[in-house]
Amino acid sequence: MWGEEPENANHARIGRTASVFAMPKALQPSIFPRAAGLVAAMLLLAVASPGAGHVRELIASDRWAEALDEARALAEAAPSDAQARSALGEALYRAGRIDEAAELLAPLSTSPSAPGRALAQLALARTAQGQDAQAAELFGRAVTAASDDRWVVYWASGGAETRAKTVSLLNAYLAKSDGDDPDRIEGAKGTLRLYAALGERKVWVPAARPERTEIPLHPLVDPGRRSGWTIDAALANGKKVRLLLDTGSTGLFVVLRAVKKSGYTPLAEETVFAGGGQGRTPSARGLMETISFGDVLFRDALVTTSKDEFDPQGRIHGVLGLNVFSGYRITLDLAKGRLVLDPPSGSEEGQPYWTVGGQMLVRAAAEGAPEGLFLFDTGATMSNLDNAYAKAVPGAKPSTAAAVSTYGGAVAGATFVRGAKLRFDGLETGGDPVHASDFTQRSRLGGVQISGFLGMDLLDGKIVVIDTTRHRLSVSRPAKN
Repeated sequence: MWGEEPENANHARIGRTASVFAMPKALQPSIFPRAAGLVAAMLLLAVASPGAGHVRELIASDRWAEALDEARALAEAAPSDAQARSALGEALYRAGRIDEAAELLAPLSTSPSAPGRALAQLALARTAQGQDAQAAELFGRAVTAASDDRWVVYWASGGAETRAKTVSLLNAYLAKSDGDDPDRIEGAKGTLRLYAALGERKVWVPAARPERTEIPLHPLVDPGRRSGWTIDAALANGKKVRLLLDTGSTGLFVVLRAVKKSGYTPLAEETVFAGGGQGRTPSARGLMETISFGDVLFRDALVTTSKDEFDPQGRIHGVLGLNVFSGYRITLDLAKGRLVLDPPSGSEEGQPYWTVGGQMLVRAAAEGAPEGLFLFDTGATMSNLDNAYAKAVPGAKPSTAAAVSTYGGAVAGATFVRGAKLRFDGLETGGDPVHASDFTQRSRLGGVQISGFLGMDLLDGKIVVIDTTRHRLSVSRPAKN
């Protein structure tokens, strides 16, 4: 993956540790009767935790596995306590158990006195599930219930129906932000600069949107392997730019030199987080007068530009995420080299995916290790594990240093890991090594734990079908003739 920006424009720019997520042994029903268990749980809480606030402190300090254990104990000891349930929902979400968090919090949300934190956390889960209308309603209730909670206000700004409301909420957040995550603060300021330039002007306005279309893809080949697929885009003056098709990115990232004389209008400066280099890359935002992909045409396309090249050989001018094709059923034929856009089928086939901070996440696992959330990433030549998750993979061994590039430059501390096979949707990576690096910043800013990336070593040569309306996707081998 080269770079990413959040789907909801207020979120800080964001561009993965294993746990079995089991109940602590002292609280397992099989060990003691329920009454005795509750007494033990209360004693444990008295020693280990003053309550929901401590769970949230653990989450904020990236000690999410401890937070989940403590939150389970808290909820077991006080099953009718709304704050305890809310804290458990927050811990489940941070641990990447998005649907479990939603299932836990949904009954609580029906109460007129539901805690603002619970409502906001359920709204985040609904956003991840693609249920944006419900999320917006929950965010509104959350702000009403907890307008003094900067965590609630910050995340609610992502569900605001207008930019003006987002600006109001972000200003309210910044007024309370002293001591909060500096990356989050900077991301909020960058969004305010962008929105001051945009106002309520619509972006990515469809000018031609055929019901069905097919767009050719072109292979990007490195020595010994096909490392990705590219798509051509036509700009206002007819100039064509070649973009890496990158499901791990959202929106369009381009090198400035390729677009500045082709209908590009600069708007504001921002920072892209969780890429390469120092993890914080100054970037510019602007509008393209028009841009088309085959027969699909947009006006006022909001793009992120960089002065640095995306490829040392100049083979590509940027990267394109799939969110520009939202509303379609997207087929990536990575065997024949084509992208097909169709109307949604209404089918529930395939695996669920969740969208968090613009990232397309699926549940996958390395052989012998627990499941986690993995970024579905056609922009990654090789799959990648979070350093902490890699340590939980039986037989996996770190090898030599690896040269991994993403938006902003080289990824610090990246290594090769041997002996790890990743599995998803009935497929698995081969015997080649995978990459490993530190995903702490990405996980913290996105709010969920990311265990790795599923890259082209798993996906190339396959047929990927993504239903953007139902948040389902499937990966299969092409049929044999």
